[in-house]
Amino acid sequence: MNSTSIYSTTPAGLSRSGAGEPLLLVHGFTLTWHCWGGVIDSLSSEFDILAPTLPFHWGGPAGDRPLTVAAGADHLEALMDETGWETAHIAGHSLGGWLALELARRGRARSVTAVASAGLWQRGSRHAERLRRKFQVMSYLAPMSRGFSNPTLAAIGKATTMRAMCHRPGRVAPDLASIALQSAGHCTARDINAIWPTDTALEIIDQITPPVTIVFSARDRVIPPSRYGAQLVTPTANRRVCMLTDVGHVPMLEVPSKVATEIRRTATVN
Repeated sequence: MNSTSIYSTTPAGLSRSGAGEPLLLVHGFTLTWHCWGGVIDSLSSEFDILAPTLPFHWGGPAGDRPLTVAAGADHLEALMDETGWETAHIAGHSLGGWLALELARRGRARSVTAVASAGLWQRGSRHAERLRRKFQVMSYLAPMSRGFSNPTLAAIGKATTMRAMCHRPGRVAPDLASIALQSAGHCTARDINAIWPTDTALEIIDQITPPVTIVFSARDRVIPPSRYGAQLVTPTANRRVCMLTDVGHVPMLEVPSKVATEIRRTATVN
């Protein structure tokens, strides 16, 4: 990835690199396409990679409606159409995993790798409500990180954010850590409530026919797999489930080569 250590201006809204079969990478809430940096480096010799930043996120386009799963999938479908892709291998993280599964339901995926995916809960459950409140709070607190003028508060805020993203923040490349921290402060998505009434990813998943890999992160503090998905998603003929050990909610930052391996493995299923 052609990375930059610290952005003083708004970063580019998408990345296009590599050659081979098409691969769409979709980031999660508050992040940008840069979180896939190490994965892009690992896969660009095998895939034609398009990694966009979603609306309301730093460097992404201005949104004209709340970023629901339906709206996000519509945006990504339009982007695929502009790129000339009828279908693509799709990998998504967190909210991006939910979007990847929705795109597969719409017939746009050759394969899906959903990493620490949102939506793998039962509609109306207490766990779903707990997570809705958590993300609602995150949507309002994230922009406040730009306002820390006190060095001590700034350091605490950065450390807390990185611990939420990663189990071992020291493993994250400094340039990607810097961008991840800044992107949280520039995210303007607010209407988290709008997402919840849509079909959950758990309801979508059984409607998908291409190869699917659901990747859980064992140390995920944001969407703990013990509460969200690990006991609800079972392997099938076209669905594989795996658990990455010793990683947090954004494993692409900690172990990009392992995430790349899962995407490659899913995309090459015959």
